[in-house]
Amino acid sequence: MEECATLNDLQKWERLVEEQSSLFRLTLTDNQTLRIRVDELERELSVWKLAFKAAEDEKCNLQKQMLKLEKNIGSLRDDNPLLLCLIDGDGNIFSQDLLASGHTGGRQAAMLLTKGLTDYMVDVDAGSSGRGQVWLTVYCNKTGLMDTLVNNGICSASEFEAFVLGFNSASPLFSIVDVGGGKEAADAKIKECLRVFTRFPQTSRVFFGGGHDNGYTSTLSTLENEGLLEKIVLLRGYKTLAAELQHFDLPHLDIGGVFMTKKLPSSYTHRRSTPPTGFAPQEHDRQKINPKNFLVGTQSPVISTNTPFCRYLDPSLPLNKQTPRPCTFFYLSVCKQGDKCTYGHDYFLTADNYAELRANAKKSPCPVFNKNQPCPFGKSCPSGHYCPRGSKCGYRKQGKCKFIGREMHIPLNERISVSGRPPSRAQSSNVSGQTDGTPTPPMSPVDLSNFATISPFVPQGTR
Repeated sequence: MEECATLNDLQKWERLVEEQSSLFRLTLTDNQTLRIRVDELERELSVWKLAFKAAEDEKCNLQKQMLKLEKNIGSLRDDNPLLLCLIDGDGNIFSQDLLASGHTGGRQAAMLLTKGLTDYMVDVDAGSSGRGQVWLTVYCNKTGLMDTLVNNGICSASEFEAFVLGFNSASPLFSIVDVGGGKEAADAKIKECLRVFTRFPQTSRVFFGGGHDNGYTSTLSTLENEGLLEKIVLLRGYKTLAAELQHFDLPHLDIGGVFMTKKLPSSYTHRRSTPPTGFAPQEHDRQKINPKNFLVGTQSPVISTNTPFCRYLDPSLPLNKQTPRPCTFFYLSVCKQGDKCTYGHDYFLTADNYAELRANAKKSPCPVFNKNQPCPFGKSCPSGHYCPRGSKCGYRKQGKCKFIGREMHIPLNERISVSGRPPSRAQSSNVSGQTDGTPTPPMSPVDLSNFATISPFVPQGTR
């Protein structure tokens, strides 16, 4: 019995020792795993410490750079603040007293503007007004504006030229810029200047002289969204402000005696095309031309003093893009629509313009010749008797060509005179290709009462 008890105790001891050894091994394994993990965490911690230190160093450097930039910006604002003045001269027109005074009036206008702008800055920011520089630019269509002023009896052409010269010579930073006759040319330049210069830190104020035009609404809305509208001051000309600009509630400045307060009565807009070559500006001041005064067979217009000023073409646009388009019937024949015609009857056309108008008209088929009948007007007919593409017309093969007459696609060398009559003088006036910029008289009047299907204007490139 004692031996059995001893054996059981030994087995229990061995089992306990084995369990203890297993526990020791498990503890040792876990300890090694934890030590490895601790080493990994210590390495990550050291990496993050280095990154944090680098970030702190970069933050310190950025703070130093920011302070330096703030000092530079502050010095720009304090040492040389800019007072920019942008004026749309086609709408903010100088007063009659200043314009009629010529060179003296130009210098006086510059002085009044300088005084008005600086006095305004004294009231709103007395500290910067003494050091600010006034940079003033007037953008306008010089020829169109001069015609408007002369036509309304405000001043003569020579007085206007002298006024511009006096204004430009008043200060190196004062100038009247001629933007030409392009549509909204002055607006485009002023909008871009507003967009660029308003963002400059040294720009203290921008005096904007364009309150008459709703076209500046989008630019002012953009500046408002960017928080820059507080720099804009409206320089008033007309008493009536454009409707879409009123909701901006801009601060405004009225300088008495500088600008006209009411619009000039005019039958045409001040944004006009530049006159054709061959006419000096002085001639436009005193000549009033109407195409109806042309004499058939002559090479120069008859000048009348009782007709309104004629309209000039925009040289950057073809005839079919003019607004309104020139009336083909009026210039090449007789327009029976009269005052009800929606096309232009008051254009000044040169020989090249007439040649282009005839070429465009020839792209529309003659309704009589298109029915295989002899045209009673022969070569004087403004419409086309032959397809411009001739025998190689691809539209004819597709059945889409408007020239459906039997002889309208014959080769050029086989074409014969329809009526046997030579071309009229007006039709052959540009045969030599030599033009001097003077108007070419229209062709002999042709009764087109039966030509109901002819469009008053055939756009270039259409069939």
